Amino acid sequence: MERLVGDDFDALVRYLRPAPRAEQDIDWRATFGAAVREASQRKKPVLLWAMNGHPLGCT
Repeated sequence: MERLVGDDFDALVRYLRPAPRAEQDIDWRATFGAAVREASQRKKPVLLWAMNGHPLGCT
């Protein structure tokens, strides 16, 4: 396996990092029902993010 160095590493980091505030470009829905209805009409999938505990804490 080759090692990433110099410009190759920097280019990979730039590629992998999300754009600033990229999460704001997503059309989030406040309720699952609204998301399912819209997704069904648009023939698109729904991403359901579920977890336990506080989103900023470790559980």
